Amino acid sequence: MKPNPVLRSTYALLTYLLVLPLMGWFGVLGMRNVPFQWSHLIYQLCAWLGLSIVPLLPAWLFAALGGDPQSAASRKARIARWLCWGLAGFLAGLATALLLVDIGIHRQFGFHFNGLVLNLLTTPGGFESMGLDYRTIAPAAIVLALIFIFHLALALRFPGKSWLRRLATWLAEHRFFSRVWLAFPVTALVAAMLIFGTAEFYQNNLITSATDTYPIPMEFRMRKFLKRLGCTPPPRKALQRQGFRNTARNLNYPWASVERHTPSNPPDIIWLVGESLRADLLSPERMPNTWRFAEETGIRFPNHYSGGNGTRPGMFAMFYSLHFHTSTWSNCITNYSGPLICKWLIEDNYQLLAQTSAKFTYPEFDRSVFADFPQECLIEQNSKLPPWQRDINAVDTLLKALNDRDPARPFFGFIFFESTHAPYTFPPEQAPFRPYQENLNYAMVSAEQRELLYNRYANAAHHVDAQIGRLLDFLRENNRLENTIVIITGDHGEEFYEHGRLGHNSTFVHEQISPVLVMHFPGVPPAVYEGLSHHTDIVPTLAPWLGVTSTDDNFSVGGNLLNPDYHRKFFLVAGWDTAAFVNRNGKLLLPISFKSSYALNPLTTFDDQATDQDEDEFYEANSEQIQATHAEMMRPLTR
Repeated sequence: MKPNPVLRSTYALLTYLLVLPLMGWFGVLGMRNVPFQWSHLIYQLCAWLGLSIVPLLPAWLFAALGGDPQSAASRKARIARWLCWGLAGFLAGLATALLLVDIGIHRQFGFHFNGLVLNLLTTPGGFESMGLDYRTIAPAAIVLALIFIFHLALALRFPGKSWLRRLATWLAEHRFFSRVWLAFPVTALVAAMLIFGTAEFYQNNLITSATDTYPIPMEFRMRKFLKRLGCTPPPRKALQRQGFRNTARNLNYPWASVERHTPSNPPDIIWLVGESLRADLLSPERMPNTWRFAEETGIRFPNHYSGGNGTRPGMFAMFYSLHFHTSTWSNCITNYSGPLICKWLIEDNYQLLAQTSAKFTYPEFDRSVFADFPQECLIEQNSKLPPWQRDINAVDTLLKALNDRDPARPFFGFIFFESTHAPYTFPPEQAPFRPYQENLNYAMVSAEQRELLYNRYANAAHHVDAQIGRLLDFLRENNRLENTIVIITGDHGEEFYEHGRLGHNSTFVHEQISPVLVMHFPGVPPAVYEGLSHHTDIVPTLAPWLGVTSTDDNFSVGGNLLNPDYHRKFFLVAGWDTAAFVNRNGKLLLPISFKSSYALNPLTTFDDQATDQDEDEFYEANSEQIQATHAEMMRPLTR
């Protein structure tokens, strides 16, 4: 029997068998640490078998177009068919490579290859901001290259005279394998969709949460169909939370006019942000200079929270005093819309200096936070140097600028320190916390190295604190603190497997969303602020010092932390496609996207513990605050 009709079927079967183990990794992941349920097990099996064909469909299409080059009537036809087989191999290799990359990302950070990762790879400075070096990149590049070579060789050998063709001949004689096997994964895929639709109707979070386990989302609804069959959905009081989804694109900011005047003696402002500088780093051992500064002349905020679990939402909340939303962020960078505070600084003729040890292009601060600053005021430290050296140079540059400043004009200085971002760098001879992880290879680290990783991180923070100390000493020695506001904070926190993840951007646990915050205001005595504080409170606290007389709610969702009548009761933290409402009663994921809509544990306690409280009961008990959060989040967005 001629093998020609089953070449593509045999090729499809072999590539499918190669992808099955990779997709199975996600299936096994989805079965961990969840209660056993037969329907969930069946769904995972169907999703595993069915979703494994999806990334291979483009490759199979070109394999089908390629057919059998040996049976082509002309040379051009044979070349065209060989090209189709080459493309099939390339696309199959690409699918396999992306699955492997996704496994690596999800294993360490808890999210899939998504828009955030794509933006990271395509935005200048994004790749460096992840702290990836040759120890991770080189082995990964070799493995990915081998995958492409293997798949190209497999595809190009298939139509030729080889054991693969003999395999196709044998399978042609067993039609069950060669022509019927595809019915099983297709049937499994359809079954998984039907199970998911039913689970979504009956609110089985164990199954619906599994959609985020796999790199290929499968949000499938069949509510109307099931209702026509006579099925009755369970009561759902919290459905109004779906209003958090929004596709608005126009920006309404500020939403009221802001009255202000230039102060007679405007204060200097020194604003220092440490990448991933989480709250527990602020101690006499890890950050002695900052700790002493807070004790002697600053205000320490031990219950402070970022606007998100990543740099974008954290910095956005910090400077704009708004909740992060992808629509709001996109509008700002598209239209180069800077925050009000930067406009106020320019109006008051401040000398401006903003520095980063990373890139102003990633995240896009040159088009958002500092869009209004002249280009010559934005300085990126030499990216060829290690981050710890860049941080030293940034402080050197700021000290020189303070020495050379025009004394008749107020001064604004900003530094974004990079040492505390992975791979957590510091001068090798300055490592007080030992032992520590010598090398950070994302392909190799695991929870077993948690203490070593944290010590490495603490060493990096100790180095950043030394640079902050140099700057604080300068301000003290030159009597500058008498008219200088100093802000020391982090964009967000960092997790070291306390809840199963490394880094940030994955969940809203305390470690990822709680950064350091110390602020100094001239004439304000040192204190410890015991209440909740949030990044959106920073600008309203600064505003009166910059002559703002309008109320905070004209331009901000935060409040003045120096106002004794202001007491924050709740806040919002955001990610790239998720967000959570937080108060002392708990944390509730908001349905910004399917990822949070179908989360397995959308509700936890404030300190990230599991809770038996029903999600609807929590929503009903806190509905006023949740609706206020919704209004705050959507207020800058207009249709």
